[in-house]
Amino acid sequence: MAWDYRAGKIVRAGVLLLIGMTSSQLWGEPMKVITEHSPPGEYLDENGRVTGATAELVRELMRRAGEPGEIIILPWARGYRVAQKESNVALFETARSELREDQFKWVGPIKRITSGFFVRREDGIAIETLDDARKLKGICAYRGGSGGESLLALGFTNLEQPTRPAQCLDMLMHGRVDAWITSDIGRLPLFADSAFSADDVELAYITSVRYLYIAMSLDTEDARVELWQDTLDNMKRDGTLAQHYRGTYPDEMIQALSEPDLSDLSTPD
Repeated sequence: MAWDYRAGKIVRAGVLLLIGMTSSQLWGEPMKVITEHSPPGEYLDENGRVTGATAELVRELMRRAGEPGEIIILPWARGYRVAQKESNVALFETARSELREDQFKWVGPIKRITSGFFVRREDGIAIETLDDARKLKGICAYRGGSGGESLLALGFTNLEQPTRPAQCLDMLMHGRVDAWITSDIGRLPLFADSAFSADDVELAYITSVRYLYIAMSLDTEDARVELWQDTLDNMKRDGTLAQHYRGTYPDEMIQALSEPDLSDLSTPD
């Protein structure tokens, strides 16, 4: 995003003085805020209202920034197209990459996803290199998942690939494989629907770290994007982000995200 920081500070200060006004009064059109079904971060409650740890964080950000309206859930591909083609759209949570960098304006990060090999804590398996992982008796990676596809491209031959992620959890906890390639966030709903605890496993080797953002359509006013970013940064500083995320997401993720100076991070596709 091209931005003159000296001029930006002046504009941003003026906007902040008008924080009590709604976005419609400031910019003429409210933001359309879109997410996808992705518990525990975003899902519909029994009343059809979008909720979840990340959704409630964004809702509070909207309130503080004077943005009216509600968050809606769409299938990811459709929501992504809307953010690319329509005006004043905010889409979360979105991986920021070189390919996407110039397609949106960015606010964040609001989430960090750490992927890698998870093992049963009681087994005490140490994985220091990918070659160590190749020697395991089995790694579960559900069919069609990006983790399994990456390992296949690297020539791994010790993969078990069931059709559902929940099967990987079951195979790991019953000792049929030594490791499960997943993420610290992606695994959480599976434990919530099982008899096992997330504390029964540990991350033995990190394969990737991705930061996720709110992607705003390109025609969104720079001052509006800066207001959202400033509001989010203040929510990190005053502990609001930690309050919304604690008990849902890993403490390591919360600590990393609570540093406001992460806005320039990007990840490759």
